[in-house]
Amino acid sequence: MMALLKTLMMGWITSCPTVVLFFFITAVAIPAEPTPPRPWTTTTLEKKLIAIDGELQLLAHPRLLSGVGPIGYRSEAHDTAGHHEWVEVSFDDEKTINEIILVPSLYNTPDSTVQSDGFPEEFTIWAINDAKGTKRLLASFTTEDQVLPRKSPLSVPCKQAIATGVRLETTSLSQRAWDNRYVLQFSELLVFCGQENVALNSTVSYSSSDNSPEGARNPQFLVDGVVPYVMDANTGTRSTAFYTNVPTDPTSYLDSDTCHIDINLGQPTLINGVGLHATDVSDNVPQAHPNKFGLPRHLRILGANTVDFTDAQPLTEYRLQTEFDAGPILGLQFPPVECQFIRLIILEPDQVLGDTLGCIGLAEIECLSEGKNVAVSSEVTTNLKPELIARRDRLPAITDGNNYYGAILPTRVWLRQLARRHDLETQRPIIRAALTTAYQGQRATLESLFWLSCLLAAIIVAIVFAQRFLKQRTIYRTREQIAADLHDELGANLHAISLCSDLANTKIHDPEQLSPLFQRIRDLAHRSGTAAKSCVNLLESEGLYEGLEADIKRISERLLNDIDYNVHITGEENLTSLDPKTQIGVALFFKECLANVIRHSGATHVSTHLEAKPRTIVLTVSDNGSGIQTENNETAKTSPTSLLRRARLLRGTVVTTDVPEGGTRVTLRTKIRPHWF
Repeated sequence: MMALLKTLMMGWITSCPTVVLFFFITAVAIPAEPTPPRPWTTTTLEKKLIAIDGELQLLAHPRLLSGVGPIGYRSEAHDTAGHHEWVEVSFDDEKTINEIILVPSLYNTPDSTVQSDGFPEEFTIWAINDAKGTKRLLASFTTEDQVLPRKSPLSVPCKQAIATGVRLETTSLSQRAWDNRYVLQFSELLVFCGQENVALNSTVSYSSSDNSPEGARNPQFLVDGVVPYVMDANTGTRSTAFYTNVPTDPTSYLDSDTCHIDINLGQPTLINGVGLHATDVSDNVPQAHPNKFGLPRHLRILGANTVDFTDAQPLTEYRLQTEFDAGPILGLQFPPVECQFIRLIILEPDQVLGDTLGCIGLAEIECLSEGKNVAVSSEVTTNLKPELIARRDRLPAITDGNNYYGAILPTRVWLRQLARRHDLETQRPIIRAALTTAYQGQRATLESLFWLSCLLAAIIVAIVFAQRFLKQRTIYRTREQIAADLHDELGANLHAISLCSDLANTKIHDPEQLSPLFQRIRDLAHRSGTAAKSCVNLLESEGLYEGLEADIKRISERLLNDIDYNVHITGEENLTSLDPKTQIGVALFFKECLANVIRHSGATHVSTHLEAKPRTIVLTVSDNGSGIQTENNETAKTSPTSLLRRARLLRGTVVTTDVPEGGTRVTLRTKIRPHWF
C-alpha cells in the first residue's frame, strides 16, 4: 500500500512540477496578513531629501545675538496653561496686510540648544478694523499644528485684509524656562504689507504685562524691529563695514560743529524709512562689543533734493536712552517723503571706548521705500577729515548691500527664510528616518529574496533531475517490457510458425491435415501482429513519438498516393504542449478518416486542416466523394462508430456533415492537456 502511494505521489510531482512550484512560491511569498501601503516610495523619499538639502543651502541661518539687548514682551505668569492672554498692535490708519511673522523669545536649554520661551501652544490671530467695527480671523493654531519646539520665526501668511490692527489671543500657554510658570512671550511681532513692516513702532495694548526691573522687557519692544538674530543670508558677498574712531569733541575732527554722512540716491525717490546696520566686528561669542557697536547714540536724518541741502526737511530723529533701545539693526520710520539726498547727522557718536573717544561704525545704510532698499550702490560722502578715516576705501561699503556675513535681505524675506528653514529642518529627520526604514526593509527583502531564490533554484534542480531520472527509468522499463514481449510473445509465435511450416511441408500431400496447420499459422501471425502493434503504441506513448505534425504529413503521403490532397496546419507552436497520447490519438483518428475515405467515398481530393489553439485543437478532414453510405445506400447522418470511439478516447467531439459541393466533412474538436516536460 505504501509503495502504491509513493508511486502515485512521484508520478504527480513529475507530471506537474509547475503546479508544485506555484503553490510553493505562493505559500512562501504571500504574507499571512496584508501589509499596509506606505505613503511614500523610497525614490520619493530620496527626492524629497535631496530637495530639502538643496533648499536649505539657499536659506538664511538663524545666527543668534550675544551681549545685551531688548528681549521683547512678556505677560504675567500663571500656574495653568489655560489662562487667557492677548496682545494687540494698532496702526495709525488702515493698512492692507498679507503676512504676520511672530519671533519667539529664546533661551539656552540645559542640553546646550536654543529654544523658544513662552511661545503659546494654542492661539488665534485676528485682523481688527476699528473704523468698520469688524474682527476677522486670520489664523488658528492648536497643538496638532506642532508649532513648538522652535527657535525660528513663525510665518503666518494670510489673504489680504484691510485692518487697523492685529490681535493675538491665546487658549493654551507654554512654560517659561526658569520657573516653569505659564506666560505669553514674544521677541517681535511683525505685520507686513508687501515688504514693509507696518507694525514697526506701532501702539501695543495687552491683557497683562510683566515689565522687567532692568528694562529688558517692555510691551513696546514687541514692535521695535529688534530680533534676536544677526542677519546671515547664506548668500551674497561678505563685506567689511565702515568704521572710524572720533574724539568726543566734534570741533577737533570736523570743519563744522556736526558730523554727517550723505547718500545720493541718483534721483528723487519716495522713501518712508531708514535702516541702520551696526558694525559686525566678528562672530566671536561673546562679542567684544555690544550688538549695536558703532551706531550713533544720537542722530538726526534729513532729506533734500539739492546737494547743498538748502531745501532740507527733517525726516526723523533717534536718541539712545538705555542699552535696550537698539539692536544690530535699527529701523526708523517716517511719513513718505520724495527726496534725492539723505543726510545722517551724528549728534553723538558711540562711546564704547571711553568718555573722550567715540566711534562711528556702520555696516549698511538702507533707504527704504515701502520696505525696499533703494540706496544700494548709491554714492556716499562725509564731512569727516580724511586723516581721521583709517580706511577711506570702506566708505562705499555703507551702500554695497552686504554685511559681515553676506547679502542684506529685506526683513520679510529674511525672517520668512528663517521660518522656512525651521519647517525643513523639522521635516528632514522624519524623512531621513523613513528613508532609513525603507532601506532596511529593502535590505531585508533582498536578503529574503536571495535565500528564496537559492531555495527555489535548488528545488527546481531537484525536480528536473528527479523527472529526468524517472523518465529514464520509465524508458528503461519500457524497453525491458518490449524486449520481454518480443521474447515471450513474438519469439514464441515465430518459433511456433516455423514449426508449423516445417510440419506443413511434410503434410503437403495430405490436404485434410494441412488445413488445420494453415489455420494455426494464421492465428499465430495475427497474435504476432497484435503484439507488435502493442509494442509500437507503448513506445509512442512514452515520449518516443516523432510528433503530430510530421505524422499527419507522413500518413497522408502513405495512404493518399493515388488521391490529390493538401494539408494545412496552423498554430504549430501550440502542438508542443500536447501530451504524446493525445498526439497519437489524433493521428490514429486522422488515419481512420483517410481509411474511410479510401474505402467508401470514391473521392479524388482530400483536404486536411489542423488548427492548434492555446487551449483547443481542431482537425477537419474534407473530401469530394459520395459521402458515407449506410447499408441501404442512404447518406449517414451520424459519424462512423470507429471515429466516435476515437473521439471519446480523446475526450473530444466529432461532427460529420455534408459538403454543399458534394462530399463529407469530419471535424474533431478536443481540449489541449498540457505536457510539461
